[in-house]
Amino acid sequence: MRINFQIVSANSKSFRLPNKGETITYEGSTYTIGERLASGGFAAVYACTDDWGTPLVAKVLEPRNRLSYEQCQAIALREFGNLKQLRHPNITYLHAAFEYEDTFYLIIERCHQTFEDLFRESWFKGHVWFLPLARELLKAVQFMHVNQVVHKDIHPGNVFVKFQADALAGRESILTFKVGDLGIARNEDQIAPEGGTLAQWMLPPESMDTEQFGPVDRRLDIYHSGLLLLALLIGHIPSFTRQEILDGAPRQQAEALRSPYGWVLAKALRRHVAHRTPSALEFWRELEDAGAVVAQAA
Repeated sequence: MRINFQIVSANSKSFRLPNKGETITYEGSTYTIGERLASGGFAAVYACTDDWGTPLVAKVLEPRNRLSYEQCQAIALREFGNLKQLRHPNITYLHAAFEYEDTFYLIIERCHQTFEDLFRESWFKGHVWFLPLARELLKAVQFMHVNQVVHKDIHPGNVFVKFQADALAGRESILTFKVGDLGIARNEDQIAPEGGTLAQWMLPPESMDTEQFGPVDRRLDIYHSGLLLLALLIGHIPSFTRQEILDGAPRQQAEALRSPYGWVLAKALRRHVAHRTPSALEFWRELEDAGAVVAQAA
């Protein structure tokens, strides 16, 4: 895959968001822009299709929040590099990355919805989805960590539900889960201690007090995965104040669950990094063992 991000002179910048129905051609492929789906801290996301009608999204980086053109370019290059490096079935797939009219585009596979969307559905039962999601999520996290990348921002809005098409049946019938939005992911040796753009309830204790709780490293993703899985079991996205996080409220809530998975989540949510579950693979194996106990009891 080639990338075409070019530095342009300050007086030639013509950044603009795309219009619905607009077509953009890059390296022989034409992308048709659909409706605007969402906005994040650095980007707007649009529905998009290619020449084959493939469902895609166009992630368009916006130079807002006082970001310069060069800062937008650095974010685009970083996410492109992460997605190109991390080719995995449970990480969203990058189809193209390019600059068009001084605006940076990432063309990514389209998923059905986020887990944040699912929490709003009256029919959604998190405990039913718990082990299948945990397995796919932690496979992706383990793969990132093996490649020395820390996501830093795993939460229900960045984990997606994907329905794969069955070409013979002519319908989407295979379900899987994908981790996306690698815009702030970093190589492990480049992680800053501070929380950065994270929401308050997601701040890990070590980002607030590294001297007491330990270094900010890959176990940050273990903590965030624990928070997401805790949300599935309690049926809503939790909210914690800074003081509650420092006091260990997420771990305590996991311990109080009437579930065999509670102690596993509590271990992943420990405040002291040295006592936290050390890897995504070990996290999964402990969940799998707890699931076997559930199956035997049934």
